[in-house]
Amino acid sequence: MASDETIIVPEMNPFASPMADVSVSVAETGYRVRGNKLEARTPIQLPHVCIHCGDDAGEGRRFDRKIYWTPPWIFLLLLAGPIFVVIGSMLVRKPLQIDYALCPNCNGRRKTKIAIVSLIWLALLGCTISAIAWESAVLAGVCLLLFLAGIVGLIICGEHFKATSHTAGVFQIAGAKAPFLEHPIVQRQSLDSSDSF
Repeated sequence: MASDETIIVPEMNPFASPMADVSVSVAETGYRVRGNKLEARTPIQLPHVCIHCGDDAGEGRRFDRKIYWTPPWIFLLLLAGPIFVVIGSMLVRKPLQIDYALCPNCNGRRKTKIAIVSLIWLALLGCTISAIAWESAVLAGVCLLLFLAGIVGLIICGEHFKATSHTAGVFQIAGAKAPFLEHPIVQRQSLDSSDSF
């Protein structure tokens, strides 16, 4: 005899990773302060405290970023060619999802730096066009200086955090300043999560 019940089968992605549906416990998202670095498992959500000045982020901005740790030995592949470094690092890098905050003042300074670097790259474009049009060696030298300044600016405006090591699923993360690391809320939450490692 047939049943009138309708069985609803949950939708499944056949291409998803086998671990895609495994939820991460709250304990695994904690962090621990170790000297001038953080230790954490991914994902990590830091308190609403500015990572630069240690002030309450208030109306500042939260960032949700994915950064990667790549083992240092991968750069030995430069001997074989740069393309091997790119391919190798994409195969062995480990992702870390991190959520953090900047206060309005620090976020404003970040925006100013980005605007200055953007102007440097626009000036480089204009200078390059002028150097080609007038075939000027002096403008070519200015282009070189602008290029170097643009590269330095990109490094300064880069990611706030850098994963420095990865062992057994635990990342060491550099980038938070001392006022943030010494903040009472950060210290308290660090102590609360110390058992998760």
